[in-house]
Amino acid sequence: MRKRFLTLGLAAVMALSLTACGSDNGKKVESKKTVAKTTEKTTADESKTGEVVEQDGFKKVPVITDKKLNRKGKTGPIKYNIKAIQVSKLTATTDEMAEALDVEKDKEVGLVAMDVEIENTSDDTINFYFDQGKLTTNTKEQVEANLMLSDSIDGEYLGKVSHKGTLMFILKNGKADKVNDLKLFVDAPSDKDFNTVGDEVKIELKFK
Repeated sequence: MRKRFLTLGLAAVMALSLTACGSDNGKKVESKKTVAKTTEKTTADESKTGEVVEQDGFKKVPVITDKKLNRKGKTGPIKYNIKAIQVSKLTATTDEMAEALDVEKDKEVGLVAMDVEIENTSDDTINFYFDQGKLTTNTKEQVEANLMLSDSIDGEYLGKVSHKGTLMFILKNGKADKVNDLKLFVDAPSDKDFNTVGDEVKIELKFK
């Protein structure tokens, strides 16, 4: 409980960073997505890099922010949208926060935050666990979403419903400013009998 309390401040800051309005003057994000044997390549709008925040046992320095990303795709009856993304340098400045995040105090790590929304377009019960996807980087890391920081996104969709939230991934090798390619892999959706009803999702984001 104590760990969860400590990380609430960081989670709140990240959620605000992804939803607040801002002018366009930052890096471009180029996206490739492969779903159900289709490929799309687009270039996103530019957004400002983001505000430096130092409080409650952590320091966050954004290096890439795109609040208008809106990378949409479909697999089976599931539609998904990565609405916004931010990549930051993150440092735990207290022992308690370092323990809560399972990182070393005063050692810079990377943080990737994604604002996502998933919708079931069918009347059937569908299982799709977007929050259990694996993220890989050009800096040779493979990570899953940090459960302490991320919102809980229900993977069971009872008919035509949508779930949304913010997913956060900690890159313990740091090097947030070296990240220029992210790939997110999510298992295919399944029905109530666990029969596959779509294809595995692979989303690639390239940063210029």
